[in-house]
Amino acid sequence: MKISPIKGWHAYTTHMDAETDPKRKAMLDNMRHHLKYECLADPEIFNTMVPEPDYRFYASYDNAVIKGMPDVQQFYYNIWDTRSSLVELNITHCAAADWGVACAGEWYQQVPGETLIADGTEVPDPDAWYLSRADLSWFFPFEEIDGKMLLVGEICYIDEAGATLTQLAPEDVLSMEEAQAEFDSV
Repeated sequence: MKISPIKGWHAYTTHMDAETDPKRKAMLDNMRHHLKYECLADPEIFNTMVPEPDYRFYASYDNAVIKGMPDVQQFYYNIWDTRSSLVELNITHCAAADWGVACAGEWYQQVPGETLIADGTEVPDPDAWYLSRADLSWFFPFEEIDGKMLLVGEICYIDEAGATLTQLAPEDVLSMEEAQAEFDSV
């Protein structure tokens, strides 16, 4: 399966277009761009957040709490440096509220074998690419600052026990250029 990062963009756009509240619409627009910048390793992602974001991951990353812009920046640069930024969100539920955005669905992430091995995961071929898949629920609180709706942080619940890791065929590995072309098409 070749992932399609633009799938999440389109899901957020559908919800954004159906939203009538301007602040909620702005939150969903932020979500679209946050996803795009994450996938494409674009530091513009840091402009989608408050100055001191708070990230929380449960049942993954050893239940990590990442606080403050320097640590959040390090988190993203690590993803980008390990070539693990390309993700697909299959959003099955999404709702914007006054406090932020809540979603649930499937998370697909393309990861090089060498990165998995460096993180302690045994894989048969360090030169291959792998597709990680997990059910995920995510909650993104927002705050209005200077008329912009900015992401306060991420709260993610990952079904690590039900997650899978599958080796990708070479033709199913998405290149950064292909991902860029997908986002350039919108």
